Amino acid sequence: MDASVRVPQHTGRSTPVLRVVETSRLVLHEEVDAARVGRLSQALQRDGMLRNPPIAAALADGRAMVLDGANRVTALAALGVPHAVVQLVEYEGPEVTLGTWRHYVREPGGRRGSPLRARAAELPNSWAVPVAADGDGQLATGGAGATVVDRHGGVLVGGGATLPEVAALLRRLVRLYRDEADFYRVDSGDLAALEAEYGPGSLVVFPRFSKDTVRQLAVGAERLPAGITRHLIHGRALRLNTPLAWLAAPDASASKQTQLDATLQRRYLDHGVRYYSESTFLFDE
Repeated sequence: MDASVRVPQHTGRSTPVLRVVETSRLVLHEEVDAARVGRLSQALQRDGMLRNPPIAAALADGRAMVLDGANRVTALAALGVPHAVVQLVEYEGPEVTLGTWRHYVREPGGRRGSPLRARAAELPNSWAVPVAADGDGQLATGGAGATVVDRHGGVLVGGGATLPEVAALLRRLVRLYRDEADFYRVDSGDLAALEAEYGPGSLVVFPRFSKDTVRQLAVGAERLPAGITRHLIHGRALRLNTPLAWLAAPDASASKQTQLDATLQRRYLDHGVRYYSESTFLFDE
């Protein structure tokens, strides 16, 4: 049986589309956090289950692009687990919104002895300029790959002629602070507001990517740094709690899909599924 990942068909239902997919068919568009992958691997083995299904979108070549859950997918693959239960979504549909995170890097952003802004200025095609506190104007008009700004000024980090060059330069930028400073993903706020909340630091503003660009990165095996793209999914499936031993079993994906469908049907009939339409905060992540 063809094991390629198919685009889910409309069935008239609003319930999540959950599919058993070979981990080898799941491709990433962003880097993973090696430390978090290690912790997730330990948690999977300790708990014996995959709590939340990764979210993916089918690609034309029969694979699926992971929109959320790159660390989970990588942890499963590292453990030699052949399958994952994923929530499949239509990437171009209204249920998926693509946004961009900013990174607020708290001081000391330069344990190497120089501020992040100064080190970013040493990257290719980068230059120091007076920029607004949020950097948005420069990104909109200057064609920069990213903006790094602190209380003393800003730096535009050059984009590059091709998409792989842009991705490579952004990876180099994030590696300047990823392992040596505390940083936070934020979706808004100017420098003054962020300093008041987190303390003195630098704001890194990334370009806004299109869905087509993200798809090109995945297909071409190029990756953005972790924590830049932000996929908002309407109707996200949580707490599915899929047994790891079942995912690791040698059964074919089609057989596991039949079993999964039966299990989900029982949960629906037993009123074991609840939908919350309001925004939610989780305090056990």
